[in-house]
Amino acid sequence: MPVGPRFLLPTPIGDVSAPIRTMLDRKFATVLKQRYDFSCGSASLASLLRFHYDLPVDEAQVFQGMWRNGDRAQIRKLGFSLLDMKRYLEARGLAANGFKVSLRDIQRRQVPGIALVDMKGYKHFVVIKGIAGENVLVGDPSRGLMIEPIAHFEQAWNGIYFVIDPDTRAGRFNAGAQWASVARAPTNGRFTNPVSLQALWLTAPFFGEF
Repeated sequence: MPVGPRFLLPTPIGDVSAPIRTMLDRKFATVLKQRYDFSCGSASLASLLRFHYDLPVDEAQVFQGMWRNGDRAQIRKLGFSLLDMKRYLEARGLAANGFKVSLRDIQRRQVPGIALVDMKGYKHFVVIKGIAGENVLVGDPSRGLMIEPIAHFEQAWNGIYFVIDPDTRAGRFNAGAQWASVARAPTNGRFTNPVSLQALWLTAPFFGEF
């Protein structure tokens, strides 16, 4: 088994070593990096399940599952949507839906989920991992863990938040270790009015847009 780089510290009782983690390792410690330019949806959902709900899935498994359970004609045309994610989760006994909410709503309810953002004209799925003060902890499958100012994130986000029903299963939100991976720490129920299935379709990113 290959051994990664280690930090060596001489001491009076002998040398002490510890593994070295690069900044890239830290940024993707709790985010699965997307394998394809159009797979931000499957990577985001796999990251949510793996790092917030302790379900040992990878991007390939989620990708294949959404393809198997989804509308293949629509997927070929538009890529994966939040509706594909909903169907994938329901096939595994997990209730999920999209809600029109604010970041302050998310902060009060402390529920991790998936958001669709506009990155300079390109639609992209990310995970909202935590909110503290005026900052959002974002798990971006293309760039890793990031801290975004709330005002900046709100400009890019369409306001629809996709979550697993917290009454079905509780997920970790605002975990200190995840904030620590980007050298910052946080200072510090239930959503209503789910959006329509049509709205979940409208959030589908196009193939090749990212």
